[in-house]
Amino acid sequence: MNLEQRVLKLNRLLANYFVLYIKLHRYSWYVKGAEQLSIASICKAKIPLYKDQIDQLVKLILALDGQPYATMVKYVKEATLEEATADDEVVEMLQQLVHDTTCLLHDIDQLIQKGNNDQEGRIILHTLIPLEQDLFQLQQMCKKFLK
Repeated sequence: MNLEQRVLKLNRLLANYFVLYIKLHRYSWYVKGAEQLSIASICKAKIPLYKDQIDQLVKLILALDGQPYATMVKYVKEATLEEATADDEVVEMLQQLVHDTTCLLHDIDQLIQKGNNDQEGRIILHTLIPLEQDLFQLQQMCKKFLK
């Protein structure tokens, strides 16, 4: 994978992160049901972390001499994740978060596995592993609530 393709995939990951970031806001505000407080607190705890991760993705794209997406129109257009569609019911929200994290983990895995023998690849690897770990943690928390 050449550098231009990597930057494009990183920008798509950035767009998806923005969709997830906004989704977490919505879910923390509108969650209903028996686990309302637990789910809201999980979402609220992830919001600042994901904002920091968005900043890390932007820095990575800039370090690779790319241009990170920087408008909501571009984020929505380029994202492969859908905006929040859950009717504010806990099960629906958790199912969407599991789906979203599965997609993002897959995207990160592809970026990590392809062409990391050069310096840019190693930089990508070291930036994405912490993101991957946190997405996996969120996914596991959501799965616990769904059981």
